[in-house]
Amino acid sequence: MSDQVRETTGYDAVAAQEKWSKYWEEHRTFASLDDGSRERRYVLDMFAYPSGDLHMGHAEAFAIGDVLARYWRLRGFDVLHPVGWDSFGLPAENAAIKHGTHPAEWTYRNIDTQAASFKRYAVSFDWSMRLHTSDEEYYRWTQWLFNRFFEKGLAYRKDSWANWCPIDQTVLANEQVKDGCCERCGAVVTKRQLNQWYFRITDYAQRLLDDMDQIEGKWPERVLSMQRNWIGRSEGAYVDFTIDGRKEPVRVFTTRPDTLYGATFMVVAPDSALAQEIVSDEARPAFETYLDEVKKKSEIERQATDHEKTGVPLGVEATNPVNGAKVPVWAGDYVLADYGTGA
Repeated sequence: MSDQVRETTGYDAVAAQEKWSKYWEEHRTFASLDDGSRERRYVLDMFAYPSGDLHMGHAEAFAIGDVLARYWRLRGFDVLHPVGWDSFGLPAENAAIKHGTHPAEWTYRNIDTQAASFKRYAVSFDWSMRLHTSDEEYYRWTQWLFNRFFEKGLAYRKDSWANWCPIDQTVLANEQVKDGCCERCGAVVTKRQLNQWYFRITDYAQRLLDDMDQIEGKWPERVLSMQRNWIGRSEGAYVDFTIDGRKEPVRVFTTRPDTLYGATFMVVAPDSALAQEIVSDEARPAFETYLDEVKKKSEIERQATDHEKTGVPLGVEATNPVNGAKVPVWAGDYVLADYGTGA
């Protein structure tokens, strides 16, 4: 393309690119001053994942941050616009296995390739503020933060179900499961119970909700609504149900305790230990078949408002504590083992 431009216009795009890249680097054109002489602005882009070279999706995403950084500089502000790579992750390990090389070698080689592309693309990064999350000087601080969480009792471990890709041999976030398959390799995703780390963010639910008042009117309402739903704090009551043949009662959380008098059945999460414990011998074959189907669905799919609720009876009954009535117990896909009490 540059040869065509040079032939038709006399303009050498490559030479111009090299000239200005060299000038910007020598004069540190996009470096922050950090001397207190100007009001400051901070523009932080997402960190690229070094799985290969950049693509048009990167161009689109980083153009937005670049426009903001240039705008604030032209307005006279001291702008900090760093560049970084999200360079920890299992795809790098899988790629290294495929190419017969070490994950670090594969990752840093791709970072160098992307860095060169960023410079050709002329994003106004402050290259003196460059980091890689796989560098020890970076992740030592994430480890330090984790230790503080653990010391305060905010980090804990428990067994829980996770999305599992049999090809990549890793857990997947709900967003990485598309129509029951891994978005990277297309393998059918199943569920596996693993011992995992959790953060006790529910201890701060009300504070998170209260602090959202500070960004009212500054963020789109749909984003604020999504955040409130994610925080998920609810007002309600805990109610204990007794299940036939089980000594310990099962605690259920409800936001509408006034509806308990009309309850006609009780539902537990099919992938919970409770369901496995209480299902009758007669109901177990149908339950196991149903559980296999549930394991193919992500939690997002199971909680979607347009999702048709399904379930199977577990062959046992529970006693409604408000009126003593017997109600059948079912396993239903819309109840999650890790949400609330799982019942």
